[in-house]
Amino acid sequence: MSSQAPSTRRTTRDELAEDTAHGELYLTRLRRAQLELSLLGLVAFGGLVGSLPLLFALMPSLSRVAFLGIPLPALLVVAPVFPLFVVIGAVYERRANALDQSFRDLIHDE
Repeated sequence: MSSQAPSTRRTTRDELAEDTAHGELYLTRLRRAQLELSLLGLVAFGGLVGSLPLLFALMPSLSRVAFLGIPLPALLVVAPVFPLFVVIGAVYERRANALDQSFRDLIHDE
């Protein structure tokens, strides 16, 4: 006969509270997902806005175009950037909230 202590099931909340290796793994995965989301937003915004100078370098004739007396380069830098920033921010917030909710669900389901 072996006198083994009954094994108790450790919850995710226990792993996080006691700062175990498993708890650290959960937090590392959450941080990695948040970092990936942040980098995606940065690349999306930076890529779209950063491509404007390249567009004007490849097509110098666009620099001479004006719309309602406003040069096209100035118009393209100012007008679409703010709505684009709002859209990327809204998508980022929605995905970040989904990541946080999935992490909370992982902790509270047990």
